[in-house]
Amino acid sequence: MSKTILVPLRPYERVGELIPYVDKVARPGIRVVFLMRYPVDGFIWAKEEYGMRAALKAKQLVNHYSWEGNLERAKKRVALACEALRAKGIDATVDVYAGSLKKRIRSHALTGDVHLIMTRAGIGQWIAGLLNGTNSLFDLFKRTTVSPVLLIHPGMAA
Repeated sequence: MSKTILVPLRPYERVGELIPYVDKVARPGIRVVFLMRYPVDGFIWAKEEYGMRAALKAKQLVNHYSWEGNLERAKKRVALACEALRAKGIDATVDVYAGSLKKRIRSHALTGDVHLIMTRAGIGQWIAGLLNGTNSLFDLFKRTTVSPVLLIHPGMAA
């Protein structure tokens, strides 16, 4: 059974920012799964239109929300990252999910092969660091080149 690293991606996150961290943690033989929420490019709301313009818009909406189309867009979004990881002997795939991220991670963890969950650290971790003294208020004005990530062991995730 191969070990898996899950990397959930939000719609606004760039894969390139996480690849240096994935590269440091992943080893040959480990599988990396990028989790992307359906629809990959976010929601589009229909406007009330009539005639040919409405038919064209309806066709665009159907294409935007098709499962196969979203899977293809997700694969394109992480294609370069997957190629770079595969060149190092690391199997990389994409998993598009609908619904709750927590449920999707649990479904992967039930197989018992999830080694780590890698996600970007959010504002909550920054505030906690500010309160416990590891971050300073001046860090707010510094522009970092790469963003910090959290490594979570599935046994520790609630």
